[in-house]
Amino acid sequence: MLVAPVGIIGAGPAGVSAAVQLKRYKINSVLFEKRKIGGLIENAHRIENTMLFSNGISGREFVKILEEYARKYDLNVIYEEAKKIKAGERITIETENGEYEFDYFIVATGTRPRTLPFPEVKYHITEIEKCDKILIIGGGDIAFDYALSASEKCKDVTLIYRSTIKALPVLVDEVMAKGIKIVRGEVEKIENGVAYTSAGIFEFDEVLAGIGRIPNVEIVEGIADSRIFVIGDAKNGIYRQSSLAIADGIRTAMKIWRVIKYGDTE
Repeated sequence: MLVAPVGIIGAGPAGVSAAVQLKRYKINSVLFEKRKIGGLIENAHRIENTMLFSNGISGREFVKILEEYARKYDLNVIYEEAKKIKAGERITIETENGEYEFDYFIVATGTRPRTLPFPEVKYHITEIEKCDKILIIGGGDIAFDYALSASEKCKDVTLIYRSTIKALPVLVDEVMAKGIKIVRGEVEKIENGVAYTSAGIFEFDEVLAGIGRIPNVEIVEGIADSRIFVIGDAKNGIYRQSSLAIADGIRTAMKIWRVIKYGDTE
C-alpha cells in the first residue's frame, strides 16, 4: 500500500529539511526515526556554520528548532527503525511493525561513531553527566567539540590524540584557552577507570571517544535505483557539516518535485 509519495529515513537536519521542503511543495512524506528528532547533532557544543546564528547555537537548541519545524509543518514522523529497503515497482521499507511503500525514498541516516575495543568508553557527550575527571580520545573536530562540552560538566578534562591534531584551529584555540590538557599519545588499554597510554597512565571517572564516523548506508548497499537518494552526512564523507546536510535535504526535495512535475531534474 502506498503510504505517501516520499519516505525518509532519519530525522536529523538533512531528513527534516527535505520533509519541510517537500511539504512546501504540497508533497507528503513519512519520516522514519528510531530514536528522536535531531540525530547526533544533539551532541554538538556549538554550531557556527549555518550563517543564521552569528554567536552560534548549541546542538540541543538546534534540535528544538528541528522539532518546531516538525510541528509547524505537521510532519509525519514514525518512530520505528527501518530494517530493510527493497526496490521494485515501488520502494518498500520494512520495519519491526510492517511494510510501507513509496514512490521515492531519501536516506538521511547520518553516521555512527568509530569504536574502540574497550567497554568503558562512551561515544556521545549526551551520555556524560557531571564528573571529576574525564579523558577524551581523538584529535579531530568531534573530540575537541566534546572537550568544550565536557569542560562545563567535569572539573578535570584531558584530551589525548594519537598522531596529529586535525580539528579546526578555532576549536583548538578554544580548548587551549579553557586550560584543557592536550596530550599526544596512543591508548593501549583501558580498565577499571584507568587508561594506559604511551604518554602515561590516566585515571578517570568517564572516558569519551571522538575518533571519527562511519556512514550508516548498509541499508542501501547493493541497491542502485534513481528513486533512492542518499543525502547529508551519510553521503558527504569528511565534509560533514549541518549546513551541508540542510542544503542536501532541500536540494533533494527540489529534485523530487521536478521529477514529479516535469519528469526531469534539470
